[in-house]
Amino acid sequence: MIGSWLKYLVHRKSEYGIHSPFVYDFMCKVLNDSGSNRDYDLMLRISRLVDGKRFATRSRRKQGRFLYRLVRYLEPETVLSFGCVSALNTSALALGNLQTKVYLEQTPEFQETLSAMGVVNVNLISRNADEEEQLERYNTGFVLYGIEDFGEDTWDNLEDGMAQADEDTVLVFEGIHHSRRHEAAWEAIKADEGVTLTMDLYSMGLVFFREGIEKQDFVLKY
Repeated sequence: MIGSWLKYLVHRKSEYGIHSPFVYDFMCKVLNDSGSNRDYDLMLRISRLVDGKRFATRSRRKQGRFLYRLVRYLEPETVLSFGCVSALNTSALALGNLQTKVYLEQTPEFQETLSAMGVVNVNLISRNADEEEQLERYNTGFVLYGIEDFGEDTWDNLEDGMAQADEDTVLVFEGIHHSRRHEAAWEAIKADEGVTLTMDLYSMGLVFFREGIEKQDFVLKY
């Protein structure tokens, strides 16, 4: 969507235009960390083996590295994702903090392959499981929603996730500008009274429920 991209380019801010201490620290340590890491090489090898070489594009590698740094920065106890998650993103979420337990919908073969390559903190959930029950069971503070999850069922169940959110919760949405429907859903999420902080990275959106701060929506250079 060219119009959305141009609008993003006009409104996005670098860390030098941010006055929020939390967002500034986040940008310096997560968004703008361009350092090398041995785990990045492992993530790429896993992706090429499981996802296929065509999947490991520059933009997808960039997103995987961001998710890795995000988990490393937030150190969530658990990460929960609904829908099919790539091996690249799965390994990023898992390797970001080996103490974090990653729960997702995938096949046993997928889990076994990652485990054989050293990614041992990935756990499977049932594809037919009730989302509300999964949110309650894993008490997660980090939920990843993929592009394909922008259906009516997801947004009905999203209210359950928001109702259980606390100050440490973060929701991550892929493809918030992928279509008009995605953008409408993103605007509805930002307007929720429980949401206090959002970050628009164009390819992804982050939602926080931090207490004691004024409600703010940021468009950040990524």
